[in-house]
Amino acid sequence: MNSASRPDHHTENGFENRYPLPEGKRSFFRFLRRRLFGNETWPKAKHQTGKTPITPPDLDAIHTPDPEIAQVTWIGHATVLLQYQGINILTDPVFSDRASPFKNFGPKRYSPPGLTIDQLPKIDMILLSHNHYDHCDLESLRQIGNDPTYIVPLKNAALLKEAGIESCLEMDWDQYAEVNGVKIVHTPSYHWSSRKISDRKEMLWGGYALTFANGFKFYFVGDSGWNEKLFTELGEQYGPFDLGLIPIGAYEPRDFMKAAHVNPEEAVLIKQVMGVKQAIAIHWGTFVLTSEPVNEPPVRLHSAMEQAGEDPNHFIALPIGGTHHHIHPPQEG
Repeated sequence: MNSASRPDHHTENGFENRYPLPEGKRSFFRFLRRRLFGNETWPKAKHQTGKTPITPPDLDAIHTPDPEIAQVTWIGHATVLLQYQGINILTDPVFSDRASPFKNFGPKRYSPPGLTIDQLPKIDMILLSHNHYDHCDLESLRQIGNDPTYIVPLKNAALLKEAGIESCLEMDWDQYAEVNGVKIVHTPSYHWSSRKISDRKEMLWGGYALTFANGFKFYFVGDSGWNEKLFTELGEQYGPFDLGLIPIGAYEPRDFMKAAHVNPEEAVLIKQVMGVKQAIAIHWGTFVLTSEPVNEPPVRLHSAMEQAGEDPNHFIALPIGGTHHHIHPPQEG
């Protein structure tokens, strides 16, 4: 593709955010030095057990859902089961003990998955936001197998082939597809990708906006920092939404994390500009990725909703294993 016809976010070396910050990328080694020798006291995974609320999953509801009620079960971190109109959709499946390329090093899970892979209903579709280890776990995908349709950002299909996954639909930002009668658009997020030190931004990242046959609209942000211009444009283009998954955790130290992860206050801004009527909090309570206390994100979220003049019940942090039931009002006319 020549540069004249190439979309702006396609570059010679991979991909770039729509509105990149002027300060450029932060060095991983600077972050690691800060992590190991900086002043912040980072939580240790072994001391966090029990700090995230956990509830036994409602397996009856999960295996015999009411097709007219949208049902969302938080499995942990960004792994969520959405069930609606007879379709089962899984986001960013990570069931392993570590979000890491190594077996004995890297972020260790301190909250067990709310469902095991064996307890899942038949999955029709998997939405993969990007290739970071806390969102793309090849061992989990290998165990789930090829039955679902995998919806992935550009250039990610080759990675999934390493797990034996063949049924990938690769999408570019703002590209439409239809799967199981659901209209899907791959939405930009404000983030980046990498599996190793040398492949930064070589594979695309993003979120997904889904529209079901009856008009019900669902939004999965993926992983993102806050960018007012980007999300305002996305809200005008694709909103509003009936139900959405919005990240709230992994935001400190702020100077390093601001361009990669929203904090709870910014998560509320995403809810507002995207027109998400009911939001479910994700990306917290599972792995120690950053320095804030692991149980702080939902507390700050509640305060942020109140300060924004919104009902905190419209942006909730479920317990792991918990299910939210959302009744979609019938279409007018």
